[in-house]
Amino acid sequence: MDFATHYTKEQQEFRHEVRAWLDANIPKGFEASLPPDSANQERAQFEWAREFRKKLGAKGWLAPLWPKDLGGGGLSIDQAVVIEEELGERDVPPVGDLGISLAGPAIRAWGTDEQKQRYLPPILKGEHIVWQVFTEPEAGSDLASLRTRAVEDGDDFVINGNKIFVGSKFDAEWLYTLAVTDPTAPRHQNISAFMIPTSAPGLTITHLDLMAGGGKRMIYFEDVRVARENLIGGDTGRGKGWWVAQTTLELEHGGSGRVVARNKTVDQFIEYCKGVTRNGQRLTADPNVQQALADLYVKSHVGRLLGVRNFWMRNTGKKFSYEGSQFSLWGKTFSPYLAQKIMEVAGPFAMVDDPKWAPIHAELENQQRQSLATHPGGTPEVQKIIMSRAMGLSRTPNRTAEMGRTEGAAH
Repeated sequence: MDFATHYTKEQQEFRHEVRAWLDANIPKGFEASLPPDSANQERAQFEWAREFRKKLGAKGWLAPLWPKDLGGGGLSIDQAVVIEEELGERDVPPVGDLGISLAGPAIRAWGTDEQKQRYLPPILKGEHIVWQVFTEPEAGSDLASLRTRAVEDGDDFVINGNKIFVGSKFDAEWLYTLAVTDPTAPRHQNISAFMIPTSAPGLTITHLDLMAGGGKRMIYFEDVRVARENLIGGDTGRGKGWWVAQTTLELEHGGSGRVVARNKTVDQFIEYCKGVTRNGQRLTADPNVQQALADLYVKSHVGRLLGVRNFWMRNTGKKFSYEGSQFSLWGKTFSPYLAQKIMEVAGPFAMVDDPKWAPIHAELENQQRQSLATHPGGTPEVQKIIMSRAMGLSRTPNRTAEMGRTEGAAH
């Protein structure tokens, strides 16, 4: 099987430009100072990442495929591929965020013209960070069961409720939030979507100490007053939150795809095994280890190819069916499989985070914990249900067509 990607002369020339710019804007040795778990990221590293993101945004490289009039780069797919690959080769703090990949498409598909101009340019230029605020303590996979309420009061809505597993360790400017605006309306027709500033009075954000790390938050809304203009879609957006959310969820379920070939942990683990000896011989001399590493290499590239396919489909206007959830399901099953194989080969060292003993600067230990987090965007079981509906194998109502229409509208 040919895992290689082939490039045009123009792409290679653009790659030299991107690589040179990254070399000039990323301090030498900076990557080695970053903790594997983003929950351990320091404030200075976060601030550096924000400024770096703004620099990318100013060049149009943070959202290269978005139109220039909305704050994007207006670049070609060929250029976007190069940018994503080159950024993927750098172990810098994340330069993308949920505002660009999830909230942004929903605003573009459902927001008013005024809302698009208000929210999108700061997001796509890296000036604002937006957190997706959907999950509640009793409403995750069954999102339609959410209990957060938004009660109309004159020109405002007053919001009460709480959300969980939100955001990251540091700050955001906006919360892309779902709330029930009409408790008497039928299920799926009672929800609306809002953009809520994190500076709003009555809003409390606390840290969640999770085994898997990641620096997630819990958010409490206590009589938080939000202007009607923050209702996505304006007056016509009331009761449309479920469909706004589907634009986001289709992307979160894997519909955005990816082109980055590198699976950092797999690559690092293979190199680690090449340099470690056990019982007088290198690990890679053991036939069982050879088989495990070959299997991980092939499976990781299968995932890459699924991601490339979805990236191609999204950016050529193809209609999605099961493909997004298929990619998501691969990721949610590969991660624990990778953790298992690492444990079999590396043994207890895979669970060590002490710098004196931990392999690859505790990257393996972080991967072991992160492999437990298979719920974001829907559990593997949820992805299987979505796929079965899309392929007509389920007797439950098929909402894939609705999801496909909204996802298509976002692009």
